[in-house]
Amino acid sequence: MLGKKALVAVVMVLALVMTVLAGCGGKQSAQQSGGDQKPAAEESVLKGKTLTLIVPHSPGKGFDTYARMAAPFIEKYSGATVVVKNVTGAGGVVGTNELWNSKPDGLTFGFSSIPSLLLAQLSGAEGVQFDATKFTYLARMATEPRVFAVGGKSKFNSVEDLKNAGRPIKFPSQGLDDDFFIVSVMAKAMGFELQQITGYEGNADTSLAVVKGDGDGHMTALSDAEPMIKAGDKKPIVFIAKERLKDYPNVPTALELTTGEANEFMKVVTTMVEMHRSFFGPPGMDPKAAKELRTAIEKALTDPELVKKAAEGNKPINFMPGEQAQWEVEAIAASAQKIVPVLKEAVAAVK
Repeated sequence: MLGKKALVAVVMVLALVMTVLAGCGGKQSAQQSGGDQKPAAEESVLKGKTLTLIVPHSPGKGFDTYARMAAPFIEKYSGATVVVKNVTGAGGVVGTNELWNSKPDGLTFGFSSIPSLLLAQLSGAEGVQFDATKFTYLARMATEPRVFAVGGKSKFNSVEDLKNAGRPIKFPSQGLDDDFFIVSVMAKAMGFELQQITGYEGNADTSLAVVKGDGDGHMTALSDAEPMIKAGDKKPIVFIAKERLKDYPNVPTALELTTGEANEFMKVVTTMVEMHRSFFGPPGMDPKAAKELRTAIEKALTDPELVKKAAEGNKPINFMPGEQAQWEVEAIAASAQKIVPVLKEAVAAVK
């Protein structure tokens, strides 16, 4: 039998063991309990809300088609409802002004031509209230070469023909948009006289004028002109692109046809065109909302279903993240100062 002292010692040891085991069990239980707890999900500022997507272009045209094609996919990844709102006027200036003056809460964003915004601002065009470098850029959706095309029955077949026309080249215009300014810079760089005829309603209207012979030529996105080019109703004269297109190996780029200062002008315009169809929000957008929108739009524009749908509709997607688009626009605006006198001259000519 154990002595009294030995018995006390055994009891103390057993008590110590039980205490240690209880402590370990409690720690393990706490660890398990803590491991089962997931961090609370950050509350979305967009989910369940209605977002207004301002498109400063006519319904049914290129920009509107792109925007409405993307909207359901932005809804899918943001959890919000996206309502497209067409606000036309002054080559996109009216709708862009509305976006500029919208609350920066993430519930309103836009889709338009970034070259149009930059060129309208740099030219000092009447009615411009915005600073294109201050918008919150969310993503570039698409870019493509622009083409100066003439009617299929036109006597013009080259830039040399335009230079030797013996009269101003008639250019039907829908207002002070990117095409108005790009062709103005191109005419200055290449040495032909231009007569801008404003008052047309959208690209389809200017296109019809060229086909009918009411205008000599117009500048437009290749995807818009290509069906008529293939049908023989239009002829491509020159592309605004960094290199010749493989499908049009005999049609030069504006960069090829210019040297010196004129070439510098066309470099600015060519770089600007690369930011063509983009999503953007008001200046100073709420950072959390901007992050959510950028993420949702990126997922939308890289969704295989949308990419396939766009390709089948001859509306290619060339995604660029919003952060990159932001500094690209700022850099382009800085380099574009050299063409400001040409832009102002173009605006003065149609007043």
